[in-house]
Parts: sequence; structure tokens; C-alpha cells
Amino acid sequence: MIVIATTSDNRGSPPGLPEGLADYLATVRRALGPPRSLEEIRLIADRDAHLLAYPRPAGMAVFDTIVVAAGANVRLYRPTGDGTGPAILYWHGGGFTTGSIDSYDGLATALAEATAATVISVDYARLPETTPRAMLQQAYEILAWAHRQADLLGIDGTQLAIAGDSAGAFLAAHLAVLARDRGGPAIACQLLCYGVYDLDSGREGHAAAHDPVLPRPVIDAMIATYRACAARDDAPLPAPLGIADLSRLPPAILLGAALDPMLAEAGDYAQRLRAAGGTAVERVAPGMCHGFLRAVRFSAPARAEMGWLGRAFRDLLQPSRTAL
Repeated sequence: MIVIATTSDNRGSPPGLPEGLADYLATVRRALGPPRSLEEIRLIADRDAHLLAYPRPAGMAVFDTIVVAAGANVRLYRPTGDGTGPAILYWHGGGFTTGSIDSYDGLATALAEATAATVISVDYARLPETTPRAMLQQAYEILAWAHRQADLLGIDGTQLAIAGDSAGAFLAAHLAVLARDRGGPAIACQLLCYGVYDLDSGREGHAAAHDPVLPRPVIDAMIATYRACAARDDAPLPAPLGIADLSRLPPAILLGAALDPMLAEAGDYAQRLRAAGGTAVERVAPGMCHGFLRAVRFSAPARAEMGWLGRAFRDLLQPSRTAL
């Protein structure tokens, strides 16, 4: 049986959340209402995406297109400025089952603004309609497309980065490994935000979860769904912490959330990247819950954390031009 994870429950928010987070959570919960089917959750999230919209900066150009080879739609956010520059391919969160370029439009807009890079937001195939390995192959085809079409996209094909939040970080982490193993395209860096790096339901952080977005039942449902779908692959795709070789990967910027029950596994993943000879820059956003970057419309502290992510990205690509 496939169990679908939703992105919030009906419990109250913990006290002391940073400014604006309670308003964001209330907006999401009002839109979803009582428990829904997966079909309804996806529909409502896209129908009401405007409630989370983040204003686009003056001069930002946005357009949609399709990556035919991958069978996926993408949305490009090109910041103000002439000439080619770096690009970030972004995979949204949603527990592998929900999320879209519309429901994560605000996050992608804010990411493009903060990094001054072209952001390519990916509307990837989700579980349970596909399998984890098929998701990863699709991700690789989109990376190859962006590199191949860099001139038409107006981006620098030598400065391609990948990013993801939550389940999207899981995919981005795997994509970095797959691109290394296939000899490219080269990835300049990876931005991983409150990611899923383990699929162990026995983790202490899961048992003690008090995150308003990721209570224990939601985590268990996400893991159950993933495992059921991975069983359809010839070889199940492990969590990033289950990857044997993490050497020769692009530098990683990891932004975590203090309330996130998956925070400890993010720290474990960063430690393994460094042990393998890589670079991993970490920050934990104080008081924040899982998924907080979607709250940039509501919360000045969330916008400040997005600003940190942008500065960290620019410093990594052009260290002489900015400082953390």
C-alpha cells in the first residue's frame, strides 16, 4: 500500500517561532483544510499558490518551457542584468509526492534574487507515479539539457549549480554523485536546504519530532511511500547517507532548520562530505521549522536566511567579490 505524506497537520505551532512563520503555517493549513487525498493536495497547492507568492523584483524575466528529453516542465527566473552568469537548477520539496513549480514559485523567485543567478525550477515526476531511480535519471537529463542549451538560456555552462530543499535536496545530492560518475556535466556547487539524507524511521530525531511541518506520522508516511516505490526499481536507490563514495563532489552549502527532525542527518551528511575530502559549509537557522524558505513572503527572518544562502553561493563561486 502506498502511504502519502502531507506537508502539515492540524496541531498548533510551537511557541517562539520566528516572526511571520505562524502566519505562513496558518495560510497553508487553511488552504488544505481537513485530510485530503494526494490528488486534492496537489490541486489545492497549485490553485492557492498565489497565497505564498513572493513579489518578483523589477526586471526579473520569467518564462516556462519543456525539456522534451526528460518529459518535464521547467520555469526560468533570470535576474536583472546583462550577459551570461551562473545558473542554479532547483528541485522543490514535498516529501517526493507533492510540490510543483507553481507551489514553490515564491521560493524560486527569492532564490534567484538572493543569488543573482538564473534559477531553473524543475517540475519533476513524483511518487507514486514514478520510482526513485526514474526521478534521478530525469534529473540528470535536465542537467544535461541545461548544459547543452546554455547559450540559448543565456547562462554560463561552466557555472551550473544544483539546489534542492527537503526531498529536493535528496535528489540534488544524488545528482551530484551521478554527474561525477558519468563524467559530467560539471557542477559548480550544491545548495542543500533542510534535506532528507536518511530513510531510517528509527532515528532519534524523528521520534522526538516537534516540528509543525514534519511531525512523526508525516515522516513515517514519507519513508513508507519512498520504500514502496523504490521496491519497483531493479536496485533500490539508497538515501544519500547510504552512498558508499562521496569523494570528488562539488562543494556543498547546507542550510538547516533548528526544529527540523532531520537536522542531525544533515550534520552527518556534511561530516561525511568533509571526511571524503570535500567542502561543506553549514548553517542552522535558529528557531526555524522544516520548509521555512517557503515563508519568505511572510517572514523577515526567513528572508534573512535566504540572504545568507545567496551570499554563501556568491562567495563560493566568486570569493573575491563578497564575504559571508
